[in-house]
Amino acid sequence: MSTTDQLYQIFMQHLNDHSNENESEKELIQKTAMSFLEKALASKWIPHFAFQDVVDDLHHEILEMYRKKTYGYATLKDYRLRKRARKKGPQEL
Repeated sequence: MSTTDQLYQIFMQHLNDHSNENESEKELIQKTAMSFLEKALASKWIPHFAFQDVVDDLHHEILEMYRKKTYGYATLKDYRLRKRARKKGPQEL
């Protein structure tokens, strides 16, 4: 599995986590980046001098995923609420 696929899977797990309804976009990106870095550092070595560049690239990549996935929604909270409502179906609303 490529690192992009792993990053996307981690991003989707955090995006679909409804435990914190008031989570901000920044918090989601930070949490996703930290989860990915934990896994990456366990299996790969990132040189100290390049670490901040890797973190910056990760944040940019995750922000791009976030924008594409939540296009048309005003906020992260709005996306999660509507996503959950769609899963329940019209009879349960």
